[in-house]
Amino acid sequence: MDSKFMSGDVLAFARGGDDLGGYRSLFENAVEGIYRTTPDGRYLDANPALARIYGYNDPAELIAGLTDIARGLYVDPADRERFRGILARDSVVRNFEARVRTRSGQVIWIAENARAVYDPRGKLVCYEGTVQDVTARKQAEESLRLAATVFETVGEAIVVTDRERRILAVNAAFERMTGWSAAEVTGRPCDLLAVEMIGLREIDEMWRLAANTGQWSGETWTRRKDSEPFPAALALTAVDQGATGQDGDGRFVLLLRDITRKRRDEQRIRFHASHDALTRLPNRHTVMEALGEAIVRAEQTGERLAVLYLDVNRFKDINDSYGHAVGDELLRQVARRLKACVRASDIIGRLGGDEFVMLLPSVGDHSAAQACAGKVLYAFAEPFDMDGLQLFAGTSIGIALYPDDADGAESLLSRADAAMYHAKRGGLPYSCFDMEMDRQVAERVSLENDLRLALGEDQFRLVFQPKVDALSGTIVGAEALIRWRHPVRADVSPGLFIPVAERAGLIGAIDDWVLGEACRQVAKWRRQGLILPAISVNLSPAQFHDGRLKDKVKAALAESGLPPAVLELEITETMMASDVDRAIEILGQLTTLGVRVSLDDFGTGYSSLAYLKLFPVSTLKIDRAFVTELPGNAKDGAIIASIIALAGNLGFTVIAEGVETREQAAFLAARGCPVMQGFLFSRPVDADTFAGLLATPEGLIRL
Repeated sequence: MDSKFMSGDVLAFARGGDDLGGYRSLFENAVEGIYRTTPDGRYLDANPALARIYGYNDPAELIAGLTDIARGLYVDPADRERFRGILARDSVVRNFEARVRTRSGQVIWIAENARAVYDPRGKLVCYEGTVQDVTARKQAEESLRLAATVFETVGEAIVVTDRERRILAVNAAFERMTGWSAAEVTGRPCDLLAVEMIGLREIDEMWRLAANTGQWSGETWTRRKDSEPFPAALALTAVDQGATGQDGDGRFVLLLRDITRKRRDEQRIRFHASHDALTRLPNRHTVMEALGEAIVRAEQTGERLAVLYLDVNRFKDINDSYGHAVGDELLRQVARRLKACVRASDIIGRLGGDEFVMLLPSVGDHSAAQACAGKVLYAFAEPFDMDGLQLFAGTSIGIALYPDDADGAESLLSRADAAMYHAKRGGLPYSCFDMEMDRQVAERVSLENDLRLALGEDQFRLVFQPKVDALSGTIVGAEALIRWRHPVRADVSPGLFIPVAERAGLIGAIDDWVLGEACRQVAKWRRQGLILPAISVNLSPAQFHDGRLKDKVKAALAESGLPPAVLELEITETMMASDVDRAIEILGQLTTLGVRVSLDDFGTGYSSLAYLKLFPVSTLKIDRAFVTELPGNAKDGAIIASIIALAGNLGFTVIAEGVETREQAAFLAARGCPVMQGFLFSRPVDADTFAGLLATPEGLIRL
C-alpha cells in the first residue's frame, strides 16, 4: 500500500463516509489484504482480501477470531514484537516477511507494509497496512536455493550450454573432474567429448537425439585438461526446447560421471572370472572355451592341435611338508616357467591344484608337442628358489592330438590327462596317448569308486610286521600296515590304491581307520594276555597336518582303552621340514598325550640335523635304502654308523628296517643297532598269525 493511501483519511473511508465512497470501494475490492489493528494486537478493520489470505469467510469472522495477533497468527510470536519494534523506531515497516498460520493451520509466508498512526497530540492510535501472500515466491526461492546447492555440491559434473553448445555454466565437480576452471570454459564451445575415441559423427548424433527426444544417455569418452581421455556416464538433457526443439532458450544440461573405477572393477571381475587368482593363468572354464574354439579353427584349416597335460611331481609332499605358502609360490614359479616355453599363439592354463594344460594350435605331428615337452622338462631341471629354500620339482606330461586322439574338447583333455597319468606311473617324463590308456583311466576311475565303497563295507584289514631285538629274538613292537581285500580283485597292493586314494582325497579317512583299528587290535591282544610293547602307525602328511589329529589320537586311545605309551606314530622328515615351529607344536601335542613319535625313513629327507634336537621324537628308523647292500657297501655302512652315533648322542633309540639276511643283521648289531624289522624275522602277517608269534615263548630268529 502506498504511503499516501495509508493516511489519516483511511479512518474516514473505513467508517464509510459518503465523501470517501471511492476509497471504501478500493478497500473492499483490493487484491492485497488491508487492515487496521490496535498496537496490542487486535483487528479494528480488515478487507475481504485479508480474510481470504488468512482463511476466513469474511472480515467480521477474522476480526472476531483473531484477538491476539502475536499468538494467534504468527508462527513465531517474536516476529510480532520485531514488527512492532520497527514501527516504534521508524513509524513505517516495508516488506516485512514472516510465517503465519491460516485458520485451517496451514503455514504461509506473508509480506507486510505498514505504518503507525498517531493523533494530533502524538499519541499512537493504531497500525494500518497491507498484506501479500508470498508463499509461492518463497517456495520458488527455496527451490532455486536448493537447485544451486545441488548444482555446486553434487558429485557429478554438470555443464549447462545454450542451443549453440556454448558453455553457460559448470559446477565445482566439473572443475575437479576435468581440471578446467569455470572461467576457462564459460562462453566457449562444449568441446569435452573425446573425438578421437568416439568420432565426430557420433557426438553430433548425441546432441541431435537430445534436441529431438529431450534426452540422450549412455557411456562415452570425455577429456580432462591435461591427461588422456577417460570413460564417463553421460546424460544430455534438452531444457526449454519447445515442441520442435527450436523454440525457447534452447539450453542443454550435461551430467557427467567418471566411471574409470567402474570400468576397472568390471575388468577385474571379468579377469577373476576367467583366470586363476594364484597364477593369473586362464582357469579351467576359459581353457575349455579356448580349446573348443581352437578345435573349430583346426577343423577349418585341416591342421592338428596338441594338448599337453602337466602335473607337478611331489607337489602334495611339498605342500604338506613345507606349507601352503611355499606350495603357492611354487605354482606361481611353475606358471612363469611354462610361459617361457610356448609361442605367442599358444595358451597355458591352470586346471586346479598342481595341474596345468598347454594348448598348441597348428602343429604338424607329435614331434612339435614333444619338442615343447622337452622345453618344459628343461625348464623344470633347475631348482625353484623359495626365498632361499632350494626345491626340485619335476613334472609329468601327457600329450594328446586333435583329431588323431579325440574328436572334442572334453575327450581331448581327458586323453591328455590319461597320458600324463601313464607317464607318472611309469616314471616317464612324458607320454603320448594311445588307446590302451583309455582302459587304464577307466580302471583308475573304477578303483576310486571301489575305494569309496571299501570304506563303508569293511573291506580293509591290517597286517602286522614285528620289530625284533635280534640279540634275544624278542618282539619289542610291530608296525601296522593296511591291506585291501577286494571282493572281485582279491588283494589290491597298497602301492596301487594309496596313490589313487591320495588323488581322490580319501587318504585321510583311510588313515583314521588304520589308527583306530590298530589301537583296537592291540587292546584286544592285551585282554587275551598277549602283551605287545608298542604298535607303530604311519601318519601321512595330510593326517599330520590335520588340525584335529590330537583329538583323533585321543579318541582312538579312549575308545580302545589302549595305554598311550604303547602307541608310536611314525612320521617322515619332510613332514616337519616346512614349518619347524608348527611341527614342534604338533609333536608337542602328541607327546603330551603320552604317545611316542618315531622318525621314519631317516636319512632320505631334506631336514637339517640341527632340527633333531628340537623335535620331541623318541626313535630314528634307518631307511631300507641304507640296509639293502650291507655289509658290502662301505658308504652305507658309514652312514648307518653315523646315524647310530647321532641317535646315541641325542638320546634316541634306533631301529633298522628292510633287514633280510643274517649278515645284514649281524652288521647292524655290531654297530649298536639290535632292534630290526624285515623279512629275516617275519613278513607282515594277519592279526591271528601275529597273535601266534606273540605267544611263542622262544621268540623269533636271534643272532
